[in-house]
Amino acid sequence: MKRPHHILFITRKWRGEGGMQQLSKDLWQCMENEYGKHAVLCVLLQLTWWVGRDVHLGDAALVPLGWILKKMGAKRVTVTVCGLDVIWQQHWYQWFLKKTFPSMDHVVCISNATAEEVRRRGVQEKKISVIPCGIWACHGEKNISHDDTFPILLTIGRLVKRKGHAWFIEKVLPLLIQEYSRLEYWIIGEGPERKRIESIIQKYVLESHVRLFGSVSDILREEYYRKADAFVMPNIPIPGDMEGFGIACIEASSRGIPVVAARLEGLQDAVIEGETGMFFESGNVEDCMTAIRNVLENSTPPCLSAVALAKGEGEGKGEVVKEYTLQHFSWTRLFQRYRDEVFHF
Repeated sequence: MKRPHHILFITRKWRGEGGMQQLSKDLWQCMENEYGKHAVLCVLLQLTWWVGRDVHLGDAALVPLGWILKKMGAKRVTVTVCGLDVIWQQHWYQWFLKKTFPSMDHVVCISNATAEEVRRRGVQEKKISVIPCGIWACHGEKNISHDDTFPILLTIGRLVKRKGHAWFIEKVLPLLIQEYSRLEYWIIGEGPERKRIESIIQKYVLESHVRLFGSVSDILREEYYRKADAFVMPNIPIPGDMEGFGIACIEASSRGIPVVAARLEGLQDAVIEGETGMFFESGNVEDCMTAIRNVLENSTPPCLSAVALAKGEGEGKGEVVKEYTLQHFSWTRLFQRYRDEVFHF
C-alpha cells in the first residue's frame, strides 16, 4: 500500500475520560503504529493549517472545519463519528452538519444506528463505513466466577438517564432478588443520576444488594471485573440522547464476562448475540430477567454452553466470550478495515 505524504489526525476529544476520548486514543495508536512519522496528531487547540494533506477528523463536530480545510486545499478529509456528536440538537449545529457532511470523502460510523443518522444528513451510502470501537488483544484477564451462590451483576458507565440504572434497580432488581437472594448489583461511575438512584435504593430497601462505587482506580476496576458473573447494560430510549456504540460491553466481554444488554441503538453492534452475550427488549422487565437468568444459569447461548460443558462450565464460557470478542473487535482487525476502506491513498 502506498503511504501518504502525511495524514493529519485532528481531534477535540483527547483529555479526560470517556468513550470518545478512548476511541481517539486507540485510533491514533493504530495510525501511529501503521504510518509512523507520516501520521501527525493535532489536538484542536493546537491546530495549524495544512494544505495538500490527508486529514482524518475525530468526530462530527469537526466536519465544518474539515469542509474549510478542503476549501483551503486539503487532499482528502475523512471522519470517524460516534452518535451523540451527530444528533446534538442545536439548530445551528444541525444546519452546519447538513451543509458540510456530504463534502467529506469518507465517514466512519461506530455503529449501524450512527450510520442511519449520518444518512439522514445527506451523506451518500458509498461514503459510509460501519467500523465499531475496538479493544487491544492484551486487554484484561480471564474472568473466573467467584461463587455460584453469590451472583454479581456489574455495570460501568456514567450515571445518566439513558443508561437505565434507575429503571433496572426499581423494576428488575427486586424480582431478581426473589430468585437469587444474595445477588448484588455493582455500579462503577458517577453522574447526574446518582441522587435519583440512591433514593430508589433507599425506597426499596436495596442497600444490601446495590453497591455504588463511584469512580475507581484501574486496579480496582480490574478486581471488580474478575468478580462479576455478568455485565449489564439496561439502556432505555431517551429522545435526543443515544448510545452510539457501547464500548463498555466489549471492555467487559474482552475479559470473559458475558453481557446482557438492551437491544437498542449502538448497543446492537457491541454484543454478538449467542457469542458474547444476550439482548433483551429495552424496558421489558420479563425479557431482561430471562436474559440475566439464562446467563447466570449458564443455559444459553447454545454455543457458549456447549463449549462450557466441554471445557468446564464457567471457565470455558469465559474463554469463549473473550475469544469471540477479540475475533470481532480487536484493533488489529478493525484497523485493517480503516486501511482498506478509509485510508486508501
